[in-house]
This record gives sequence, structure tokens and C-alpha cells, in this order.
Amino acid sequence: MDPRQVRNFLAVVEHGGFGRAAAALGLAQPTLSQSVKALERELGVALFRRVAHGVVPSGAGRRFLGPARQLMHDVARLDASVGGHQRPVLELVAAAPLAAHPGAALVGSFVAAHPDVLVHLDRGAVLTRVRDGAGELGLTYLSTVDDLRTVELGRHTFVLAFPPGTRLPGTGDRVPLRILDDRPLIGVPHGSSQRRLVEAALRAADVHPRLIVENGQRDLSAALVLNGVGAAFVPDVAAAALTARGAVVRAVDPPLHLAYGLVHRPIALTAIAEAFLHHVAG
Repeated sequence: MDPRQVRNFLAVVEHGGFGRAAAALGLAQPTLSQSVKALERELGVALFRRVAHGVVPSGAGRRFLGPARQLMHDVARLDASVGGHQRPVLELVAAAPLAAHPGAALVGSFVAAHPDVLVHLDRGAVLTRVRDGAGELGLTYLSTVDDLRTVELGRHTFVLAFPPGTRLPGTGDRVPLRILDDRPLIGVPHGSSQRRLVEAALRAADVHPRLIVENGQRDLSAALVLNGVGAAFVPDVAAAALTARGAVVRAVDPPLHLAYGLVHRPIALTAIAEAFLHHVAG
């Protein structure tokens, strides 16, 4: 099996079509199509099925995704082990709240030290994408994941941001959770670490806010707060920017913390992933 065929298969999956994948790879579309057809003949299965706006993996294609990504991972490791000249690529998947803080700073300092590296930084379901090989490293809030290795990098403390002009009782810089009772709240989606943390704290305090909007994008939550929709829990690293734009930001009593860090499968990492891990954890 030619690794280039596997690379081409993965490109079609990631770009959702042969035309877009060919453009990304710098290939003519007929060349890419022939490469995938040759791989399908070798495997004896159809890897794609057509849909309205492109192609999606068939059942066999979905089953081939994990092994295909593992093969490309192994090829990269082999190339690095013999001093190959391929440009090193770091495959990093970051949870939406962490891609900007601390993700941008971590990637920035790393590429400054390794200017030859190309970083593929994606946002999405981190644990799923790391498990299936779509990303070699994942940056996420940490929880118990027995099948993945974790490296804690730090913690976020969550504060409450209120719309501009909000009048709060008292003059301190902290507010109790009970201030949210029957108050409009902007929440994050079910299943997220932040959602579990906040819901557990609200249950323990017997506090019942009115959930107005659910969304998983920090920038959108900030815009909703600033436009008077409701209060939102945000990481402390976002507090200064929100305050500068007029939001009323207060620490929470008791404080709410979440550890964040890197996750990866329990296999040997590529040299560039190892370098990134040591860079950010050192």
C-alpha cells in the first residue's frame, strides 16, 4: 500500500470532496481520483459515497480512517528517525474555549523555537479526534480518561461576567453563586467539562438560574453578555477584555476551577509531538 494513496484518501475525507482535496494537495483532480480508485481496488471496497455537496466515507471508509491515520503517523515517525526531509507537521486539536487561551500562546512560542514546523490546529471533539487519530495531541479540560495519557498544563478559574450596567449587591470583588438565582444565564453545551462543573456547583448551592442561551463559542458568549442577554461563566483569562468592553465581572465564591492540559494515545509520539509536549510542559 502506497502511503501517498492513504494521504490522498484522508485529504478527501477532511475536505469533503475531491476538488477541494486536490486543490489543498496541489494535485490535478483526475490524479487524485485515480489514486483513491487504486486504493479501493487494492482494498476491495468502496471508500466513499456521494452526497449532495460532495462525498462522505462509506461504512468501510469510516472503518479505514483510524488505521489510515495511524499509518501516516508511523510514516512520519519513520521519516524523522532516519533524518528525512519532510517538513514536520504537528497535528493539534483544541477544545473551543482553549484554542485561544492558552492555545495561541503555546503554539506561538513553539513555532518561534521551531520555525520549520507546520502546525495543523483544529477545533472539535478533542477526545474523539485524538482517539481516532485525527489529532496526535489534544488540548482540553482534563477529566478521567483511562485510555489516554494526560499532561496537566494549568488551571482556569471561572468568573461571572454580567451585562454592562448590571447593579450587584455589595461592593466586593466576589459574588456568591446565589446571585444567579432566577437570573438569566448563558450556558455551554451538555457534556462539556465546564457545564458539569457549573451544574454541580449550582446544585450544591441550591441555585436555579434561568438558562437563556446554550453555545460553545467563547466569543459568542462574550457578545451575548455585552448585548444584555444574561450572565455567563468565563475563564479568568477573558476577564480583562470583557471588563474593558463594559461587562461587570466578578469572581465567584466559592471559586470554580478546571485543570487543562494535553492528551494523547498511549503510543510512541512523533518527534515533533514529543518536542511540543516537552516545550509546553517544561
